[in-house]
Amino acid sequence: MREKITKHKWFLLSLILAVLLAFYRFNQGVIQQDNYMEYARHLPFEVGKISFYDSRLLPGLPILIYLLHFLTGDIYVAGYLLMFIFFGGSYLLLYKLTHSPLSFVPLIFPPILLNLASLIDTEYPFIFLIVLSYFLTKSKNFKWAFLIIGISVWFRLAGLAVLAGVFIYMALKKKFGKFLLNLPYFVMPVLLLTLYNIYFYGSGNPFYQLFTYQALHPERISMGIVQLGQDVLRAFRWQWYRILVSGIFYIFVYFYLYLKSFKNKTLEFWIISSIYLFTLTVNLVPFLENLGRYLAPTIPLFWLMFHSKLKSSNILYLALPISVLAVFL
Repeated sequence: MREKITKHKWFLLSLILAVLLAFYRFNQGVIQQDNYMEYARHLPFEVGKISFYDSRLLPGLPILIYLLHFLTGDIYVAGYLLMFIFFGGSYLLLYKLTHSPLSFVPLIFPPILLNLASLIDTEYPFIFLIVLSYFLTKSKNFKWAFLIIGISVWFRLAGLAVLAGVFIYMALKKKFGKFLLNLPYFVMPVLLLTLYNIYFYGSGNPFYQLFTYQALHPERISMGIVQLGQDVLRAFRWQWYRILVSGIFYIFVYFYLYLKSFKNKTLEFWIISSIYLFTLTVNLVPFLENLGRYLAPTIPLFWLMFHSKLKSSNILYLALPISVLAVFL
């Protein structure tokens, strides 16, 4: 037991820090990225009464919070507990795939990941589901893999991009027939999501979350890549230097990692490429401020590609204090 704790000590330290950061930020009133708590409070029968702005949220996380709060007795405890469960589950999957005790790194660095680990949000559930579907696909357990990808759409629409990446990978491997054979397992949870939307929002819009934001801000919709350029100019012109520096940092990080991965036509690469394309096409404003968060689920996939190429692990131990400092800043 002691040996296992020692082997995973960096992950345990990361988890403890995430819990402490969450407690600190909770006392500061920083709890969630979006209003998932209010959504969960209106389940199961009053979803139609939530604000129009909150109705754009996908229901996967609020449903889990609602269900778990029966065990915890408190809706906030349920929300945070889910985040830490998905954080730990993501690490265990990455460790199983790489056998590297440094698999805590893609969960806390770049700093946006540790930031998200201390908030109630959809990123860590989505990361866990992506890595799980990757593991199942590589294990050739396609039925479960496709089902998990379908479930991920209940948390983030980028789950559609994950399926596109799997499609490209299987098509190149000449497994198109297997893709079609297992596609219904993806369709089932997505179909349930449309029925959920029809029940609460009416039959006129079964893909409700796809169009709600456009209804809120019709004048602000553009392609993500276009909006990103406009946001960089806006931050500079309005002297929002913190946003500008942070945004440019993440642009550089994601661009650099993608260039490094370009020769690797692996499953990870195609999922990453699809998420990039989806994110830079389907735009949510403001874009520059949120780029790190939108693309954060790709970091564990980059880790799966590059972890074995690290010559020295010493610099990685700086990742945790750097991320902690960045969260406070």
